[in-house]
Amino acid sequence: MQTDTDNTTALILSGQGYELTIATDAAEQKKELLTLATTVVQVKDNDESFAAQRVSRSLAQMRIAVEKCRKEVKEPVNRIGKMIDQAAKDFVADIEAEEKRITKMVGDHAAEVARIKAEREREERRLMDEARAKREAEEAAAAKAQSTGKISDIIAAKRAEEERKAAADERMEASNEVAAAKIADGVRFAWDFEVVDVHALYHAEPDLVSLSAKTSLVIAALKELEAEGLPAEIPGIRAFKKAVVSSR
Repeated sequence: MQTDTDNTTALILSGQGYELTIATDAAEQKKELLTLATTVVQVKDNDESFAAQRVSRSLAQMRIAVEKCRKEVKEPVNRIGKMIDQAAKDFVADIEAEEKRITKMVGDHAAEVARIKAEREREERRLMDEARAKREAEEAAAAKAQSTGKISDIIAAKRAEEERKAAADERMEASNEVAAAKIADGVRFAWDFEVVDVHALYHAEPDLVSLSAKTSLVIAALKELEAEGLPAEIPGIRAFKKAVVSSR
C-alpha cells in the first residue's frame, strides 16, 4: 500500500501571528546615545577615560535593557515553539519506532546476506586453489604416464583428470552461489566507527583527532597559580592579562 503524504499538513497553528515594531521612545533614545558616543574621540588621560566610561555605561544600560526586553517578548514565542516541537515529537514517535524497527530488519537481512556471500567467496577461493592443485597434479600425472607408458601411471593420470573435473564442477557451483547472493535494492553499506582508544588513535593518526583548550579550566588554573604566587606558566599556552572595562 502506498500513502501520499507530500501535501499533508499535520500541524496546524491557530491564532494570529506576531508583528514586531520598535518603540518610538526607544528609537529616539538610541539616536541620542549614538550622538553622545560620537563625542568620544580619544582617551588620553584619566578625565577623558572617566567621561568615556560614563558614555559606555549609558550605551551598556540600553543594550542590557533591550536584551531584557528581547527575552520578555520572545518568551511566549519560545513557549509556542516548544509546544510545536513537542507536538511534532509526540505525533511521530510511533512512526519513528516502526521506521527504525523495519529499517533494522532490512539492515539485519542485508548484513546476513553479506556474511553468507563472504563465506561463499572464501569457499570459492579455497576450491579454486584446490582445482589449481588438482590440475597441476593431472598435468604431472599425464606427463609421467606419457613418458613411462606404465599401466599404473596411466591409471593415476586418469584418476587425476577425474578429480580435476570434479573440483572444477564444485568450484563452478560455488561461483553460482556467490552470484546468487545479492543485496536487496535500496540497501547499501556505509562506513561507521566507534572510538575504543582515543589516545591510540591520536598517536597513530593525529590528523583524525581534534584537540582544543578548555578556556574556563585554563583561566581557573592561571588564577590558582597567581594566588599561590607562582609564575603563570602552563606548557603550550602564552598567558597574559588584558584590560577589562566594566559596563556597570
